[in-house]
Amino acid sequence: MIGDLSDLVWPQHTARLTLRPLTVDDAEAVHGFRSLPEVVAYLSHGVLTMEETRARVAARVARGRPGAERPQLALAVCDRETGAVIGDAAIGIRLAGCITAEGTTEREGTLGYVLHPSVQGIGLGTELAAALLEIGFGQMGLRRITADVFADAVPSARLLRRLGLRQERRAVASVLGRDGRWLDDLTFAMLRDEWLGQDGG
Repeated sequence: MIGDLSDLVWPQHTARLTLRPLTVDDAEAVHGFRSLPEVVAYLSHGVLTMEETRARVAARVARGRPGAERPQLALAVCDRETGAVIGDAAIGIRLAGCITAEGTTEREGTLGYVLHPSVQGIGLGTELAAALLEIGFGQMGLRRITADVFADAVPSARLLRRLGLRQERRAVASVLGRDGRWLDDLTFAMLRDEWLGQDGG
């Protein structure tokens, strides 16, 4: 069983951010950054129309409901002082791999997050990713968390390394980029025991 995401308590706060479940009413704010070329340069989708953003947000909200086929915790990332939505984040959830007859109930997660360009470069990405690790490991009890970034997204890879995730894979020239170049895809990962072993974990 993946578990009921409604068991988590919201909102949650960091020093400068408030995290809460994403709602369909957030679509307009999300469109404000997912419609920008510089934001989607290394994302799986291109510049979104308003209609596409609404559909994407609705799909993410649906994946957070009990019984969803591909469970995902989708969050609005808000400025703690103003309440404005300045980003979105998600933890995709799946059962851990298993080759035993007994199976496993252990779960794993995959992180993803986006911030508006106006708030990038001031450490909020690190603050957000650290909070997602705490939610995933500390509150949801995930045994392993991964994050995928393209090698060209150097600041994103640097952020993950700074938080203690290790690079486990480099798939060379595995994804065709929008500019016609083939991009290397990096996978970073951390185990719950490793997170617990860190200061503050």
